[in-house]
Amino acid sequence: MAAAASGALFAASFPPADAGWLAWISLTPLLVAARGQPVRRAFGLGYLMGLVGYGGTLLWLRVFGWLPWVLLAAYLALYGGAFAAVASWLARGRRPPWWWPWPTAVAWAALELLRSSGVFGFPWAALGLTQSRWPAVVQVARVAGVFGVSFVVALVSAAVSGALVRRRPAPAILPLALLGAVVLWGSTLPPPGPATLRVAALQPNVPQREKFDPALSEQHRDRLRRLVVQAARSGAELIVMPETAVPGDLFGPQGALEEVGRWAHEARATIIATSLEGGRSNIAVAVAPSGLAVGRYDKVRLVAFGEAGIVPGRRHDPLWTPAGRVGVAICFESIFPGASRALVRGGADLLAVLTNDAWFDGTAGPAQHAAHAVFRAVEQGRWVVRAANTGLSFIVDPAGRITARVPPGQEAVLTGAVGTAGPHTPYARYGDGLLLAAAAATALGSIPRLLPSLRAAWARPGGGDALAAVLLPGVAAAVLLRAPLRWWVWPGVVGAVAAAVGVVVRPLPARPRAWSDGVAAVAAGVVVVGLWAAMVWSFRAYGVPVGALPTGADLGVVLVRQLVVAAAVELWLRGVAFGALARWAGTGTAVAVTTALGVALQAGLPPEAYAWALVTGVAFGWIRARSRSAAGFILPHALGNVLFAVVGAVR
Repeated sequence: MAAAASGALFAASFPPADAGWLAWISLTPLLVAARGQPVRRAFGLGYLMGLVGYGGTLLWLRVFGWLPWVLLAAYLALYGGAFAAVASWLARGRRPPWWWPWPTAVAWAALELLRSSGVFGFPWAALGLTQSRWPAVVQVARVAGVFGVSFVVALVSAAVSGALVRRRPAPAILPLALLGAVVLWGSTLPPPGPATLRVAALQPNVPQREKFDPALSEQHRDRLRRLVVQAARSGAELIVMPETAVPGDLFGPQGALEEVGRWAHEARATIIATSLEGGRSNIAVAVAPSGLAVGRYDKVRLVAFGEAGIVPGRRHDPLWTPAGRVGVAICFESIFPGASRALVRGGADLLAVLTNDAWFDGTAGPAQHAAHAVFRAVEQGRWVVRAANTGLSFIVDPAGRITARVPPGQEAVLTGAVGTAGPHTPYARYGDGLLLAAAAATALGSIPRLLPSLRAAWARPGGGDALAAVLLPGVAAAVLLRAPLRWWVWPGVVGAVAAAVGVVVRPLPARPRAWSDGVAAVAAGVVVVGLWAAMVWSFRAYGVPVGALPTGADLGVVLVRQLVVAAAVELWLRGVAFGALARWAGTGTAVAVTTALGVALQAGLPPEAYAWALVTGVAFGWIRARSRSAAGFILPHALGNVLFAVVGAVR
């Protein structure tokens, strides 16, 4: 009950409830419940908190169907489980009462930083974002970013839980003193510099189902022209369009660049025009008052599955314009602090967030997304102009205050004045260095307590066999995947190594009522077909085209090739590796490690491949724990690869 209550408080801290003050106690019930519990039970409590918290926060994701919502919440809940497990472990032993909240808060913030990193990076619903309407608290982001604000909020939650458990105020004294200092410092910062540049953000308010309709392209283009004229009358020197605003292409014989150039010339302003160029590139183009394109930016950080067919850009480089250097973050990119930091370090004088949140109209998604723009302004010490197709469009000053906005769901032009340039903030210079240093210090201080546990784990029978079963085929696969060999060579070698390891590794004892290979194959086949069907339904429900399966002889050739690859991988992962790991540390460890290894095999592929391998790996591991061998997974694995090629190619 306490863990679920924490999840409910966490979700209520974000829109639509937007009760940010609840965030300060959102972790308290969980920490009280997890304290003194075994690490595994604490992980389970944290996982429950994460399911409720992230599931409630991301409820808007159901516009794409139930499956993406459930899977993403289940993935993010792992971080809640890890946090509770670490917090429970830190609470052990004899320590001063004031000590425990600090490393606990560091653990929460470090896990959020980890959650924002790598191919699975998704910093949405960071705890610090709940304070976007409180500039005095948000100023911490100038030094430590949004995760620094998360640290302060988590610290107060941990301090309150410590005071409740110990029934005395000692654990809360220093954290509350820090909070007071933060608010005092944030309230006395000097105002931002003068706002000298007139800008306009266009909000065309085009419904998502009409946005890419060719029959309506002329109508959409006329609407954009009308809004540009309106912006010019307000004296705007820089006019910013939302994401993919121009129907069709900008470049090429049939492109709209010449027409947009005339708009810029007549308006005597620079226009940041956007399009889905050729259906393959999500771009922003700076069109100068001369009518010429003077810069182009291609979106770098893409949305998994939603932009699988888009070619990503290579660098976060600002656009040069006569009005100054504009750092562009397109939609999903704006939730990553590192993207805006790269733009500012590359010379951006101001930031522009261009987005199309019409996909989520009528939900809390647009409001949750908009909160990130406030933090990008404070972190980088730059003005931010946010242009959204259907809203929320607004202007934020470097202190995180919204100086101008227009109502969502309306066709409108937002105008206002912004400043340019300014000194780099500590966060722009050093990024998350402060949090990383705190996490490293916490980890180093924990080594003496960790060593006995690690020695005990290694001393259990089967540790050497498990290491051999994991490493030998893994090293062979890693080398051969990058070697200039034909596609059929490396699976054969990996399979041979796996077979050799299998000679010395005892198999996992069969369960009394273990599933047969046939039952395991059917169960795994249901997983991959069900996952594929749910994704296809989600895409088609929103009008996104889906590819077709190969037919006839082509399907046979593809399936035979995939069978060879699947046989090598499954005999390794769900065969010798799973058996050795399960004998050594249990089936939970075997599922986790073999899933991670399967995900690692996708190195160099798009994030969709990682996500598919993660979901199927967990499901296959769960089925493997109830079956006798790995042979039943070969055909479903191969079929899954063929089906994934269809959903992995959609835009």
